[in-house]
Amino acid sequence: MANVQGIHSFEELNDLELAIVLSLTAQQHCIVFADGSTDHLLRELQTTIGNRFAVQSATVSCTAITTVDELNESLLVIDDSYQRSPSDAGETYADSQKIELGRAHHEFPGRRHSSSPSNGLDNRTVADIVLARNIDLASESVQVQVLELLRSKRVFTRTAMHTAPSGFIMIAILSTPGGRMTKHLHDMFATSHMHEKMRTGPVQLIAPEPLRRASFMQRSDIEQLRSLAATVHMTAEVAAYLHNIVLFMRLSRYIMAGVTPTATKHLRCVAHALAPLHGLDYVPPSLVALAARMVYGHRVVLATPQTERSLQWGSDPDAVSRMLEGVTVDVVIDRVLEDTDAPL
Repeated sequence: MANVQGIHSFEELNDLELAIVLSLTAQQHCIVFADGSTDHLLRELQTTIGNRFAVQSATVSCTAITTVDELNESLLVIDDSYQRSPSDAGETYADSQKIELGRAHHEFPGRRHSSSPSNGLDNRTVADIVLARNIDLASESVQVQVLELLRSKRVFTRTAMHTAPSGFIMIAILSTPGGRMTKHLHDMFATSHMHEKMRTGPVQLIAPEPLRRASFMQRSDIEQLRSLAATVHMTAEVAAYLHNIVLFMRLSRYIMAGVTPTATKHLRCVAHALAPLHGLDYVPPSLVALAARMVYGHRVVLATPQTERSLQWGSDPDAVSRMLEGVTVDVVIDRVLEDTDAPL
């Protein structure tokens, strides 16, 4: 713990950097969205990954006409780790690939991509981090293929099978804050984050080299955080508190479809991953509450005056409609946390 915090001060990271660190530590996928155009958000994520993390990334922009073959090809990068040294990691991983799917234009800045290396073997692999822009706009067949990738950690092209690296994560950039993917794919993303645009001017695409090397998070740092998260202790009282939050979420009259078992698994995983980022080797109730806001924010489907459950027992529709006025997902989660007694 001391070694990781001595190199990286997590208090100084911005919101996107913290979201990426948390996802890499928990080894879970996340959703990021922002008001307005996703162009600025995509550039910030690409810059953050290139300047701060020693990982390979791929960027894919989906459209309604994206095909499965285009998606599969866009996920792959050259597996060149065997020919890189730690001293040039800052130069190696700062670049990311970008493919605009559904268009004739393909762009590969800073990295050579080929499906036919000189040795005749396809040595490509799925990138460590995949930025999936507008994935909610993709066709159902493409989203099913993404779901298969997240579940099996492998993808098939016409020539080979390619596996995802250990700790592979996908960051979905939705077209709108309220955008939703197919049901099962949406549930595969553990956390969600609303990013507010910075007001300090345009994004700096490449940080100065000395700053990049000083702030770079190496793969060993990420592995250490994962090891620390795996050894985090959760008491029986805190585990019961987490369980009660799940029960209250399922019983809330404001939530139409309840919450899934996958969400419960993600809640426990994210709570453990948050502990080392706060310098702790145990999970306090406050981190469980914080994890609940991250895990349930994109999952909760609010009840409507037509679907609220008390209507089955004769509630007045007008009274139900007035009760639901002004209720948001954040309000529902806050009420659940207020109604759940935290252990002392």
